Amino acid sequence: MLYVLCIEQIHDIGKIELERNHAVEARRLFEAAASQGHMNALGFLGAHYYVGHGVEQDKMKAVRFLTVSSKLTAEDRRPHEFLARCFVYGEGGVERSPIRAVYCMKPTAEESEFSPHDKVFYAKLLWILSKSYFPDYEIAPSGDNSVPEALFWYRRASSAESVDAEWYTEAVEFLKSYESKIKAMCASCYKSLTTETRKCCVECKAIYYCSRE
Repeated sequence: MLYVLCIEQIHDIGKIELERNHAVEARRLFEAAASQGHMNALGFLGAHYYVGHGVEQDKMKAVRFLTVSSKLTAEDRRPHEFLARCFVYGEGGVERSPIRAVYCMKPTAEESEFSPHDKVFYAKLLWILSKSYFPDYEIAPSGDNSVPEALFWYRRASSAESVDAEWYTEAVEFLKSYESKIKAMCASCYKSLTTETRKCCVECKAIYYCSRE
């Protein structure tokens, strides 16, 4: 009966089957929609192959589907997230590249696109990127923009308690553990800071120095 349905209907029925946990049927419908050029369906299909949901896990095939879908789809962040995971962990035949993972997940338009989950995951990617540049530093040195941006997104996620409690909790716990460390050391000279000597960066408002200059 698929031939009497339009491509959007096939895709939507696939999402319904996925919500019902009918993974095999959902995958079959997404394949049908993707074969007709539906980019969201291609993203769902890539996610299925990435996790092995309703199909034998094949991360190399997942990367092929996700790459195409993530370039042409902005409203669904799923392809971006799974492709970012491939790059950050070096999965699916791609070389490990934290910076490409960040690029995959970077917000493309309004911040409203980003759910609390997206914000925390993007913050994690930025954190991993910073650690890849400065593996021997507990606190990244002055000039590393990844940490301030990561903290920015963690803070955005921590303000969304009513939306997603799980990601809210993770964001709050991270900020609590990290900011106690970052407030104790100058990001430039690494001297210990006290309440009297600590000055917050006036631009990023995320790291601390001995002075504001």
